[in-house]
This record gives sequence, C-alpha cells and structure tokens, in this order.
Amino acid sequence: MEAVIKLNPSKMPPLPILVTSLSVSAALLGDAMLYVVMPSRPELWHLTIIQVGILLSINRLVRLLTNPLSSVLVERYGVYTPFRISLLSSLGVLAAYAYSKNFIVLVFARLLWGTCWSVLRLVSQWVASDQSTEENIGLNLSSNASIIRIGSIGGAVFGGLLSDYLGYEIAFLLFGIFTLIGFFIWIRNSGYQGRGQLIKKGRKATEFIGVLKDPNVLILSIASMLSGLVFSGLIGATLGHFLRYKYGLDFDLILITLGVATVTGFALGMKSCAEVFVGPFGGYFSDKYGRYKTLVLSSGFTSIGLIGLGGFDSLLLIFIVLILVFIMGVMLMMQLLTLVGVVATDESRSQVFSVYNTFQDFGSALGPLVGLSLITANLLPVVYSASGVCLFFLILGTCLFLNKRRPTSLERT
Repeated sequence: MEAVIKLNPSKMPPLPILVTSLSVSAALLGDAMLYVVMPSRPELWHLTIIQVGILLSINRLVRLLTNPLSSVLVERYGVYTPFRISLLSSLGVLAAYAYSKNFIVLVFARLLWGTCWSVLRLVSQWVASDQSTEENIGLNLSSNASIIRIGSIGGAVFGGLLSDYLGYEIAFLLFGIFTLIGFFIWIRNSGYQGRGQLIKKGRKATEFIGVLKDPNVLILSIASMLSGLVFSGLIGATLGHFLRYKYGLDFDLILITLGVATVTGFALGMKSCAEVFVGPFGGYFSDKYGRYKTLVLSSGFTSIGLIGLGGFDSLLLIFIVLILVFIMGVMLMMQLLTLVGVVATDESRSQVFSVYNTFQDFGSALGPLVGLSLITANLLPVVYSASGVCLFFLILGTCLFLNKRRPTSLERT
C-alpha cells in the first residue's frame, strides 16, 4: 500500500523536499571539493594535469547514458530504492578519492559518481514536483536547486581549506560522515518508503531522441551545451590550474598566507553562491524586461568578463571579474532554462528537459578536457576570451532564430 504524502500549504517547502535536497547537497560535497583540490594539487594523487582533465570530465560524459537510464530505473522501481543505493554508493566514491592514487580506480570512481548523480538529481526533481501544486511548483523546484547548491559552496570553500590545513583525506572523511547522516535522515523522514513502481511502461529511447526534431529544442540544447562547457566545465575545472600557473602554490596576503586550493575554493564558492542567490532574480528580470533582451545582455556581460579574466595581474581584480562572470553566467543559464520550459508542451516536457540536461552535461564534460588535457596553462586566457566571444554570438543567433519562428508560447518574450 502506497504511503499518503500530504502537500504542505505553507510557503516553506515540505519536509520530503527539504530532506531530499539536503541529502543530495551532502553527497555533492566531495565532488565540489575535487574540482577545487585536484586541478590545483594534482601531485597529491600522483596525477598529471592531463589525467586530471580526464577524471573531471568522465563523470559528466557517462551521464549521456545514465541520464535516460536513471529515468527508467525510477519509473520501474520508484524513487526510494534507487535514491538510497545511490547515496550509499557515493560513500564508496569518497573512499576512492581519499585512499586511492591509482588512476584506473579513480576513473571507475568518477564513472560511479556520474551514475549516482543522474539518479540523485532526477529523484530530487521528481520529489519536488510530486510535492507541489500549480501554485507552488516554482518555489519548490527553485528551493530544491538552491539547497542542493549549498553542497557546492561547502565542498568548494571548506574542502579547499580542510585540504590545505588538515589533509584531503580528512576532508573526504568528514564529507562522508555528512553524507551518511543525510542518508539516515532521508530514509526516516522522506515519506517514500512505501512508494513502489511509478508507471508500468518506461520511456522509449525514440521519444528521448525524437524531441530534437523540434528546431526550438535543438538550438536551445546547443546553446545549453556551450553554456555548460564555458560556465560549468571550463571555468569550474580550470580555475585552480589557472591560479596556480599565474601565482604559484601560495598567496601572501596582508596578514596570512593561503594555499592555492583555499583560494580556488573561495572563488568557486562564489560561483555556487551566485547559483543559490542570483538564480531567482533571473526569472524576475526575464518576466519584467523580456527573455530575449535579458538573455542577450547576460551573455554580453559574461563574455566581457571572460575576455577580461586573463588580462589582469591583480588577484583582487580577477576576483571582481569572476563575480561578474558568475552572476551573469547564472542569469544566462536561468534564461535558457525558462525558454526550454516555454517551448515544451505538456506531453513532451519530461523528454525535453532530459535532452536539455544531457546536452548541458556533455558541454560541462568537454570543459575539463579542453582546459586541462588539450591545452597548456599559458593558453587558458586565450581560451577564456575565445569561448566568451563564441558564447555571445551563439546566444545572439539563438534569440534571432527563436524570434523569427516566434511560436505562440514565445509571444511575450
């Protein structure tokens, strides 16, 4: 017999959403830390920077397969069992990060994490939708995303700090404890223990691929792919490598000396803060000033920041430029997500979002490969600038294309 889950009419998200989001946030701590420490201190794992690029990409590449697979698993077995197994599996991933210096073992750990993340992300979105009505689905979905990104902030900021001063093994151990606490809280309070199979027939692969026949979905997915490459993949994975190349292992500030992992952690923590706090404003500006105008302006300022990123020697000025890139990048991603929601029909919404997420994951996976494995550190400023210019013109072309087609659902943009 299925458990009866009541919707919470208050403005706060219901308890099942909170515990699910916090559990995913805890599981994300180790991954966020890895993006800070591994590119800036690859010698800790006896890795080359090329191997680091592969490791930071492969978990995203595998999601091209595991994203549609995770939807089949959830439809067939419900949310409780896949989510529980994924949380426990993420503990094994943390153990590999902490205690293995074997490249092959780390590859399999990253593949496993990519699979876990596909399930964890999908279940958190599913729970947020399941617990919502038409009046509060926006609040619940945005709250879910924001709470999850707290894990990115904690992993980036405290992971780098703990790694520099206590050792990365201790940091991963502490994050594993948080994940285990989140696991027990979720199984006791989620309310989904009795929920079984969701539907009898899983989604067909042809339906997943067929939505790309819609030119609107295709061009938005391509824009999502390049945005993911630049914003999540390139900047997220190469920033520590860039700072180490430019300044070395230590930063001598006025009163203290900070390690490169700590500084990178604070920088990427600003990115996660932007995702948590700036994201909701993206929808507000989109509704008030128009989606196309907001999207083009966001991409323009993002491109300016990327072009200027390699042109300053002052760490303070680089941090100011990074703040601009992070804020405008989040605004850009929110506009694309809104446009995807607008062009999707009721019948195709789940498939459209799955395709959009998969393209974005593919772009994010290419970032570390391009920035760490295929080019040298001295060329990163050129890559930042070139990617900024390409992003602006692709977004401009996307807006012109959509404006020319102008379906009924986009008349207000």
